[in-house]
Amino acid sequence: MCDFIKPTLNLANQQTPVIIEFMNKSNLVGTHSEELKSESKYCKTNGVKGYLNCVIADDASKKLDFLILVIETLQINATDSLFLKAKNIGLSEDYSSRVQFWKIRCSNPLRKSCAFSSLSSEQIDSLVQLISSMAENLYPLIRQLLSSKESKTLNQERWFLFSSRLKSLINERMNVNRSYIASLLKDEKHEFFRELLVILSLSCGKGGVSRLKASLYHQS
Repeated sequence: MCDFIKPTLNLANQQTPVIIEFMNKSNLVGTHSEELKSESKYCKTNGVKGYLNCVIADDASKKLDFLILVIETLQINATDSLFLKAKNIGLSEDYSSRVQFWKIRCSNPLRKSCAFSSLSSEQIDSLVQLISSMAENLYPLIRQLLSSKESKTLNQERWFLFSSRLKSLINERMNVNRSYIASLLKDEKHEFFRELLVILSLSCGKGGVSRLKASLYHQS
């Protein structure tokens, strides 16, 4: 078993607080955080507390948007699937409108078209439920990409297809003039992409919604 998969499987067997700590310390939250500070004066949190003594992290919109981007990479016609899933799990009618869904995702300050707005706690709750449900459906594909049991050649082929597609979406939708985005497009090790997949894998199943949601908050 490869060095990457071992800690991932060990982490999955830990209690929720341990998993949340990993999710908060990943590149999605920790690395490149300085890049987002310049937008903080525009992207203020709404002050609504989702947990006791906790507030929504400033980069929650970035984290959620990138996770959805991975879902779009893994599934053809992902937008239609997202809307159908949202309807099936009883989410707001906002998810039946492509325009409204686009506006929600434009709260990510790294996008070409950024609304410089923050997500409400209700929007975060609905996105977390949607991502968790979609991740559960896509878990077999996620597991294949993270697996070390298959041949190296097959794994490399899968990673080439996945990373090429994801980089294409990033190039299409994100501001490539930002140093953070440029570094993602040049990264050949795909460490950030692997972290996204690990977080998706930990966001499905029992407790997955709570783990993902808790990782979007910090203590006040």
